[in-house]
Amino acid sequence: MKLRNFLIPAALLLTSGCASFNSGDVLIPRGYLRQMLAERGVKPASDIIVVWKNFPYKNPTDTIGEGAIDPPKPQPIPVPISDLVWLKDHARDIFSEAGLYNAETGSGTIKLTLTSYGRWTYGEIFRSFLVDTGYIFIIPASLLVNHQLVAEYDGLSGRAKAEEIGRTKTTFHAILFPLYPLFRPGATEHSLLKSMLWRSASDIYAKAKRSNAPAEPSPETPVENRAASKVTETDD
Repeated sequence: MKLRNFLIPAALLLTSGCASFNSGDVLIPRGYLRQMLAERGVKPASDIIVVWKNFPYKNPTDTIGEGAIDPPKPQPIPVPISDLVWLKDHARDIFSEAGLYNAETGSGTIKLTLTSYGRWTYGEIFRSFLVDTGYIFIIPASLLVNHQLVAEYDGLSGRAKAEEIGRTKTTFHAILFPLYPLFRPGATEHSLLKSMLWRSASDIYAKAKRSNAPAEPSPETPVENRAASKVTETDD
């Protein structure tokens, strides 16, 4: 049997013999979400700025400092344009539906900074992870990707900032082949990022609404008024 005839099925098995799962406090109660969408109590921004800092699983500069006492610090590399466009489009859609973004009638900006740690591609793990993990068909092996999303609102309703943390864990093993269509790594990451966008929108809405709410009267005021009233009655 030719080596190529063996490698192609093995590669297909490795790429499809995995399943990804999300974790992190990124879900919001549906009741609060419906209330936020109905109230529209925060003035929308007119612009959304999206920055994606990606620290990959295998940085191309990692081998430069191997064996050095003071290796260079990891540097972020750009994500594919298609991924950045996807994130920008969904950020506009979600914040618009939440009432926090309107390009025509809004004022101010929303800045979203997404930082990913350990994000991988199949090409990267074929050259490193899957090669170094020879027991992958016997014992499951996993890769963890961490995402941090910082949202900053600066508009007519004041300023607000929210930070969300989410994680994607992908486990590789031959027996996971049936789960791949339901828990594909790319689809799982998209689901997590959309949840993080919704969570950041709800947190921004809540904080901006609180900062814009009128101050409540201090509890001492009624007591003082009652005391002054008693003095007046006594004088009469």
